[in-house]
Amino acid sequence: MSFNWKDTENDNHYFHIVETGQIVGQVHNVIHTQIWLAKIVHTYNDEKYLGQYITANFAKKAIEYYWDMQERTLIE
Repeated sequence: MSFNWKDTENDNHYFHIVETGQIVGQVHNVIHTQIWLAKIVHTYNDEKYLGQYITANFAKKAIEYYWDMQERTLIE
């Protein structure tokens, strides 16, 4: 499985699976501030917030790290 970022014009960044297009993470700006939220999307009703970050790059790296660790486990 390979992942990639899709950046939009309105300060939203989506982390998705390239083969299926499924969104598995999102980074977005909190009401035009300097704070960025990172969340993991498992299913439509199941989201996990990783935290608040000072830049979008830190938030993106948190999501990438989360999915990197998930790929190293044997649980599907």
